[in-house]
Amino acid sequence: MGIWAEWRAQRERSRRASTYLGQLLRTPERADVAWLASLDVWEPVAIRELTFAKRAIGLIVAERDALDDRTASDVAHQLAPVLSREASATVDLGREWGERWRAYTAALAVRGNVESPATRLARVLLSGAGIAEPSAEPLARATHFVNETRAAANGALRDVFGVASLPDDIRPSALRG
Repeated sequence: MGIWAEWRAQRERSRRASTYLGQLLRTPERADVAWLASLDVWEPVAIRELTFAKRAIGLIVAERDALDDRTASDVAHQLAPVLSREASATVDLGREWGERWRAYTAALAVRGNVESPATRLARVLLSGAGIAEPSAEPLARATHFVNETRAAANGALRDVFGVASLPDDIRPSALRG
């Protein structure tokens, strides 16, 4: 691939990552904010935690479900200036995002846990909102939020980056080489 073609391909990947990121940067739904605030969570904290959750889940989806291994890094690269602007406006926001991102990735790395990955991510969301030991109902609602967010991110990923298309009569492993 020549330099010009490589530059154009990189530019197209950046455009797609930016479009996908636009889906992740949308303000959380008012109903979700109201639900989290109803658990005695201060509304700005509820908005922050739901925003962090959407971003983290979107990055996880880009990492795990994308067709191209570069997609997650392209999305993270597009997210970095957004986080930088937010951190310069509110000093603690960058640190809080870093802590939450590590908590989300650690929750997925746990093995041998009987809880689903979505439930573990829901616990991170609730913990960030100040609910360390949630009862069954808030945990179920937070898990529902995680599942909905993952499905929406996955749909956006397919819409922006495309869907894998394999021939029906050939095994995927036979396509290597």
